[in-house]
Amino acid sequence: MRKVTIDELQEGMKLARDVFTENGKLLLPEGFIIKPSFIEKLKEYNIDSVYVEDEITKNYVKEEIIYHETFIAIQDLMVSAKTGEIVDPFVAREIVNDIVAEIIQEEDVFLKIVGFRDVDNYTYFHSVDVSIFSAIIGKLLGFERKKIEDLALAALLHDFGKMKILPEILNKPAKLTDEEFEEMKKHTIYGYQMVKNMEGISEEIAEVALLHHERLDGSGYPLKLKGDKIPIFARIIAIADVYDALTADRVYKKKVVPTKAADYLLKYAGIQFDKEIVQKFLKMVVKYPVGCFVVLNTGEIAIVYEENPFNKTRPIVKVVARKEGPPVLTPYYIDLAQDQKREIIDVINY
Repeated sequence: MRKVTIDELQEGMKLARDVFTENGKLLLPEGFIIKPSFIEKLKEYNIDSVYVEDEITKNYVKEEIIYHETFIAIQDLMVSAKTGEIVDPFVAREIVNDIVAEIIQEEDVFLKIVGFRDVDNYTYFHSVDVSIFSAIIGKLLGFERKKIEDLALAALLHDFGKMKILPEILNKPAKLTDEEFEEMKKHTIYGYQMVKNMEGISEEIAEVALLHHERLDGSGYPLKLKGDKIPIFARIIAIADVYDALTADRVYKKKVVPTKAADYLLKYAGIQFDKEIVQKFLKMVVKYPVGCFVVLNTGEIAIVYEENPFNKTRPIVKVVARKEGPPVLTPYYIDLAQDQKREIIDVINY
């Protein structure tokens, strides 16, 4: 670790300590990779020096680093908001723009990363994943880049109001009572009030915090809007939000496999969720990467051997073991598109 002046600071250097403003507000967290926009921000706040790691990070725009930095950015924003501080979304916007830049080049670049999170930090990881999924949808719908960036930022901030929900309700390891659920629903109102007051945040971005639980048939909350009364950003993020929530372990329930989440969204497509968006989104994200381990409903454990280009939820797999019974001495292949009696019920790892 070494101390460098702002004039010596170079793109690609990694911060070794948090950087704070004169009034004690966190400006840039430890571990962030320096970009030109960060240098300008440091100058804006009259920061004269920072601590960096000895080695300059190469290829720092890799998706793993971007994902980690996005997690840190939203965590810092939410924790600051919880303590009543005025938060600056500058870093979050910059990191989200990196996500969008990568997705524009290759929309599935983050799909092997999303979904891995510890339960204690669910809200932060969920926010990052929903932002990634929403950016993918924005690209699939043909949005121009600035609109995708705004969409991704809105998604990152969509659950901001949960910082105002009591931890015993937010993290309750059981079903909420009716009274607790009514309180939980208020996170949409709290979130809107918080996000709309952030510097540089448009109404289009802020209203997502309020409206991401609205449903086309009017069954959502808090305003019970219907159909096209729900803005496009909220309709997109509602789908990304539900898909990620279903496919993640939470304090009160276990995750379901992508195909089960897809079945849920398809069941309500055109009823609660925008049908066109659901179809485009699922075509992209519901697939099992080659090399991942899956469990079949027969108890067989298999490796995904080859994707089925016509049905990515039913790949060709190589069975290598069984959960019970005799070992598999000679692995064998199954084309799940042809064998309709077998289906994937769990993913062991990617």
